[in-house]
Amino acid sequence: MSLLETVKKVALGKRCTSVFDEADRDRLDLKSLSHSLSLSLSFSQLISFSCARDRKTVPHACSIPGGLCIGSKIYIHGMVPKDASQFSITLQRGADVEFADLHLHLLAKLGRSPVVVRNSRHGATWGVEEQLPGSFPFPEFPRSFLLIITAYMDSYEIEINGSSQFSLKVRDGLPISAITHLAIEAELSVRAIHIPVENMPRNLRLSVGSGLKMGDLFSIKGQPTEEAKNFTINWQSGPAKFDDVLFQLNPRLEEGRVVRNSRLDDEMGKEESTPEMPFKPNTPFDLVVGVRSLDFETRLDGKEWIPFGHRHDVGAAKTLFLEGDMQPSDICIDLAQLNPSGVLNGTNIKSRGIRLHQMCPEIPLTSRVTGGFEKGCLLLLSGKVNVHPSRMQMTVQCGEGSEDSDVALRYLVQWEDDGSPKITLNSREEDNWGQEVKSRIDEGFYPGLAFDLLVARTDDGLRCFLNGTEHALFPYRLEDQKPDHVTLCGDVELQRLLLL
Repeated sequence: MSLLETVKKVALGKRCTSVFDEADRDRLDLKSLSHSLSLSLSFSQLISFSCARDRKTVPHACSIPGGLCIGSKIYIHGMVPKDASQFSITLQRGADVEFADLHLHLLAKLGRSPVVVRNSRHGATWGVEEQLPGSFPFPEFPRSFLLIITAYMDSYEIEINGSSQFSLKVRDGLPISAITHLAIEAELSVRAIHIPVENMPRNLRLSVGSGLKMGDLFSIKGQPTEEAKNFTINWQSGPAKFDDVLFQLNPRLEEGRVVRNSRLDDEMGKEESTPEMPFKPNTPFDLVVGVRSLDFETRLDGKEWIPFGHRHDVGAAKTLFLEGDMQPSDICIDLAQLNPSGVLNGTNIKSRGIRLHQMCPEIPLTSRVTGGFEKGCLLLLSGKVNVHPSRMQMTVQCGEGSEDSDVALRYLVQWEDDGSPKITLNSREEDNWGQEVKSRIDEGFYPGLAFDLLVARTDDGLRCFLNGTEHALFPYRLEDQKPDHVTLCGDVELQRLLLL
């Protein structure tokens, strides 16, 4: 079975029949299956991580709320970097990689004769190393992999890209019920992690990496409990109850108002309040929060809602904190991937000015770029491909007209009948199209799944990254012109448009 077929089956819920009902399968977008490591909890208590991290942020240990039980599955979508020497994936008790009991430790050793070995550690004692049989199961760069780990009482079933399958025994003294964390170490580009759990806890503390930045998105779905009085959603500096809070969203159902505030050094700031209560007991809601340069932008049930201006450095926010009378069903933390492969060469993203920023815009769209798309600019589009796509076109152009504008870049995706995408790039000057350039890889724009497309204008030209992997370098052909508009049309939904 191909990776595309495997991803499609997972996206339809066919591997999660004990977790998702029919309605959930239809709406499950598995954002993490085509993103870069963060957090995306997708229903029926699916915890997933669709974080935009590059491998420099690994090691990373994420908690598994409620732990593992018989039949629990873990989905890891990633890629082995071209120059990697080794990486490991571990199920363990506790967050500390150095001292935790390691129940299942998978270590991939790369080189001339790559192998994967399994081991465990109980206390300070390592077990006997076992080598997985057969050829090296992980595909070479730039192809991605989907690793599925299924836990049983006496074994772990390992599946990679739907074909390589292994059964590894649970070792004595290390039961699956004691596992609390998944840890990933060393050289591995993780696109996403999904961990279905039986019951989503009402009180959650979720790591958002090294701190918030412009373009980060949060989607929270849930519903207030039957006798809900209030609940709190914080973006704060740490997991403790009284850590600094950069943004507090506090619906007080008893009082009939929504309060926003911040907290610094144990002191609450000036309260902002909305004299309406859109939340109701036992009524589902869909909240989206985006980080902009000057404020937090919010959308509730698909409509623009209330902003909250930044009072302190949002980069200090490293934890999403949920508490109170609300049952979450789906949480997605989508951290903007703005520096794949070090394209910025050490430039501080926080110091860059925003020229264009839209959250969940309608398509087709035409947007003006303040200051133009000049050398050093980054354009990021994050969204989801429709289930039955035919075509998508994005242009960076001079002027807003579609027929006569000079085009620095036309990025065109066309889907075959089987759902496989074909990507081509071109430009137009004085009504003449140039020589078409084909993408080096087409993997990434899968029907029904999410994508990140980043275009960086550099000295070398327009470098294009799809889901963190560079797949095309397009020459900049327009002389003495600065593109000042971005357009997008076709069979996709857009969640984020950001130009720095």
